[in-house]
Amino acid sequence: MPATARARSLALLLGLAAGFAGAVFEGHRAAHYSKPSGFRRLHQRISPESSFYPPFSMLENLALARWQPGKTVVIIGGNSVLEGAGQSADHLWSLRLQELLGDRYVVVNLAFSGAYPSEGGALVAESLLKRHIPVLYVANAANGPQARPYESTYGWLFWDARAHDRLLFNPARTAELDLRFTSALPVVRAQLRTSELSARLNALLGFEELWHHVAYRHFSTIWTFVTRDRFWRPRQDFPDWGPDAPPPDQRYRDNFDVEMIITRGASQTFAEPDGQGGWRAAAGPLHQADIDIEEIFPQLLRPRMLLLLSQSSPYYRDRLTPEERARDTFVFRTYEQVWRRHGIHAVIAGSDFTADDFADRIHLAPAGGQKLAELVARELRQLHSP
Repeated sequence: MPATARARSLALLLGLAAGFAGAVFEGHRAAHYSKPSGFRRLHQRISPESSFYPPFSMLENLALARWQPGKTVVIIGGNSVLEGAGQSADHLWSLRLQELLGDRYVVVNLAFSGAYPSEGGALVAESLLKRHIPVLYVANAANGPQARPYESTYGWLFWDARAHDRLLFNPARTAELDLRFTSALPVVRAQLRTSELSARLNALLGFEELWHHVAYRHFSTIWTFVTRDRFWRPRQDFPDWGPDAPPPDQRYRDNFDVEMIITRGASQTFAEPDGQGGWRAAAGPLHQADIDIEEIFPQLLRPRMLLLLSQSSPYYRDRLTPEERARDTFVFRTYEQVWRRHGIHAVIAGSDFTADDFADRIHLAPAGGQKLAELVARELRQLHSP
C-alpha cells in the first residue's frame, strides 16, 4: 500500500477513534445535565408513549436540580392517576401539593402512564436516599400482588440505575433476581442478561444519555404518530397538551359495561365469602402481595413512603350491589393494612371524592386533584417533619 494511502487509512481510523471517544465523553457529561427545563410532568411527548425513553440520570437530575440543603424532596411515582391525566399542565395536582407543603419541600412528579409503584420514581427515591438527601416517596397502587421494576414497560430504568450503582442494598430483591437468573425459563434468562448487558454498556459508554440529551434539546431522529407533525423538532419544543377533564355532563358516556367489570375487579379476586355473611381475604393473592412488597422495597425507603390505594369513581362504585360494595370496602381496608404491616404508610384515596372529582373511572379532574393534594399534604406532614 502506498504511503499516502496508509496515511489516509490511519487518519481515518484515528478520526473514528477520536469521534467515538468524544461521543463517550459527551455522553458522560450529558448524564449530569440532561434534565428537561420547565419540567412539570412526564407528558406524552417526553415519555415512551412517543418513543422517548429518558435514562435514569435524566429523572434523577430533575430532582437534584431542584434540591437544596435544608429541603426535603417529594418524589411522585406511580401511574397516570398521579401523573395528572385529566388535569392540564397548569392545573396539576402536584403543583397544588407544592403550594400546600411550602418551601421546605420540593415536589417532583415522575409518574408514568401505566407504571407500578416500584418503577421510575421509586428508583430515584432510592438513589437520593443513598446520597443522604432527605426524600419522601408518594405512589399509588392497585390491590393485590405487585410487579417488580424489571417486569414492565419501564424496566430499562431499573437496569440503568443498577448498572450505575444508584440503588439501595436490598437483600430480598437481590436474592429474587439471582433466582431468576439461574432458575427462570431460558427465554426469560436471556432477556434478563440482555437487559443487564445493555445497561452495563450504557454505563460505560453513555450512549443513551447522549442521544436523549440531543433529542430533547437539539433534534430528534425518530418518527412517531404523536410527534408526526414535526418529529425532528427537539422534544423540549413539544408542549404538554394534556387537557383538563371535560364538563361533568360529558363524562362517563363510554364503555360503561367494561368500566363496571374493572370496578368489580378491584376486589373480586382478592376476597371470598367467610361463610358468616362477611368476607375474608383470598389467601393466594394476599401471600403473594406480602412477598412482593418485601422483595421490592428496601427497608430504608419504607418509612419514607406514602402509598395511595386508588379507588374508582363513585359513579361506578355506587352502582355495585350492596354485597359488592361490602367486598370492595373490605378489600381496600385489608390491603391498606398489608402495606402498613411492611412499614409503609398507606391510605385509601378517593373514598370521599364525588363523581365530579373524577375525569373518568380512575383519573381525577382538577377538583379531584385539589382534594388529592390536600390528602397527600396532610399525610406527608404526619409522616415527616422537615
